[in-house]
Amino acid sequence: MELKEISLNYKELFRDVDYISSDYVFSYIYMYSELYGLKMYHDDKTIIIRSTAGRPSFYMPLGDTEYGIKLVLQYCRKHRLKPNFTKIPGSQVEIFRAMNYKIKEDRNAFDYIYSNPDLAAYAGPDFRKQRNNVSNYLRTNTPFYSSSIADNIEKCKEFTLRHYAETDVVQPTLKILDCIDEFNLKGGIVWNGSDMQAFHIYEKITDKMVLSHVELTDNSYRGVHAYMINEMSKNMEVEFINKEDDMGMAGLRRFKQNYNPCTLLVKYSACPDL
Repeated sequence: MELKEISLNYKELFRDVDYISSDYVFSYIYMYSELYGLKMYHDDKTIIIRSTAGRPSFYMPLGDTEYGIKLVLQYCRKHRLKPNFTKIPGSQVEIFRAMNYKIKEDRNAFDYIYSNPDLAAYAGPDFRKQRNNVSNYLRTNTPFYSSSIADNIEKCKEFTLRHYAETDVVQPTLKILDCIDEFNLKGGIVWNGSDMQAFHIYEKITDKMVLSHVELTDNSYRGVHAYMINEMSKNMEVEFINKEDDMGMAGLRRFKQNYNPCTLLVKYSACPDL
């Protein structure tokens, strides 16, 4: 089994992969491949992804999962590695348990799923904070929302570099901006006159679900994020939005929880029960 760098040439391999979670959408894999040190192996029965960032691990093998696990075990014995797995959906847990793996909830990897109609309405007590933030924002700004993300890629890059310095934000954002057409991505921009104050990028992954890849704002404008999310949802005809995981970052977890997800997509990790 030879693990290789992930390139756009692998996109077609995922064409028939059913949606499981954000981790197995190819645009997401490609977007974060450098940041997470992702490499991939594939044959006619399985797709195997390994992450070398942090604590190295393998994603759940796609296709014939049991066959893929056995390949990983052989690879790890040869290279003296621990055959640890992450990003495992609940539907596949029993395969690992039957192969004598210890199973543990991977809270840092849970996807946040939101009701799009809820975010479009901001109704009721649960969204009081968002309504207040939008109201405060509109008192001092006269924004308008545009869906012309593909026509403003360079401006979005400039915005990202001007307002963000963190590698885990800048690197994947610039990478996905270069693939707007390749992945048929959509998005929107919040303008105040000619001043860009926020932008987002998303992808429709099922008839009912979109995956939100990027949501960046100029945080000197209080309430701009709440305004952008509200406008984004009003302009999408889907039931749900997957806003990916929180990576175990406390601030990001609080932020995502404040928008009242309708459910969390539970994922697990597995390690050999030695």
